[in-house]
Amino acid sequence: MLRRLEIWGEPEARGRRHGQALGADIRRLRREVLTYLARISLYAGALPLYGLLQWLARGFWPYIPPHLRQEMVALAAGAEVSLGSILLLNVVDDLANNSPRCSALAVGDSHTSRGDYVMGRNLDYPVFTEPLTELQTLFLIEPHQGQRLASLGWPGYVGVCTGVNAAGVALAQLSAMSRDRSLKGTPAALRFRAALEDGDTVNAVAAGVLSMPGTIGNNLLLCGPREALVLEISARQGAVRQPENGLLTTTNHYQSPAMQELKGRFPPRPPYSVLAAYQFTEAYSQGRNQRLQELASGRCLGPADLQKILADPAVANAGTAVCTVFHPAERLMWVARGKTPPVNQGPFESIKLWD
Repeated sequence: MLRRLEIWGEPEARGRRHGQALGADIRRLRREVLTYLARISLYAGALPLYGLLQWLARGFWPYIPPHLRQEMVALAAGAEVSLGSILLLNVVDDLANNSPRCSALAVGDSHTSRGDYVMGRNLDYPVFTEPLTELQTLFLIEPHQGQRLASLGWPGYVGVCTGVNAAGVALAQLSAMSRDRSLKGTPAALRFRAALEDGDTVNAVAAGVLSMPGTIGNNLLLCGPREALVLEISARQGAVRQPENGLLTTTNHYQSPAMQELKGRFPPRPPYSVLAAYQFTEAYSQGRNQRLQELASGRCLGPADLQKILADPAVANAGTAVCTVFHPAERLMWVARGKTPPVNQGPFESIKLWD
């Protein structure tokens, strides 16, 4: 069964409980990062490189909402690790220009039996796939104010890259290569958590995201009981894409005309990645998006169908560490429980939220 952790109350109480419950796993993730840095620096400079990354991460601190800063301080104390380590775990994608390869889709209207929207996502990571798969945790967050959240993340992770709030707005963060980047903005996953806490509709969450300065490019799929949109964003700009005939797909490139001038180059394959070089190209992103369209078009679909679509060999890959399907109207989610990537080859666990 998927590990779950309930955290509630004031920011300090939430952070302390998170850190005390998962401290050993947080320290393991820190070791994983240090081991990787040692490998790419020929075992000579892991600690100096780690220190440099922590120094860069500190630049984001003034842009993080105060209640999330308080939560992170308490989390670090509860886990008995430095605040710098917790901050780095939460901003590594922002520093690395968000290199995961991901796929997502939402279907509704004539594509579902009752017109309700359902959505699914693969989160594909190029490195650290083993601990990310093994340590996956569902955080059930009841903040001192705002919406209750369910966030599928990892020990030490305060932001939301895959989650849903009690109002029935589901969220999936995907990378988008953008020329408009900044180290002076709210880190992506923390930006999305703050918006998900405050918004009770898809449009309200989108507006909340756009109200904060950003850092990197993202395609953000937002889905409610009867609506969905993709918010294509860079550090300072954004554009909305709506479903076409009840179908909406997104991968890792901008599709909105308004964002075309901001499209950036795809990064090279990181050292020791489980993925091939081709999987770090726009052609691979476009191919996955086209495959999602082919598999979903002209069909009436349900959650089980989305699970199969996301498991398709042209969509999933060796980096697929997370696969989740949401039915926002029913407050239901399904999480793939495969032991190794691609995790969607394993069974799905059904989870009812907020009975």
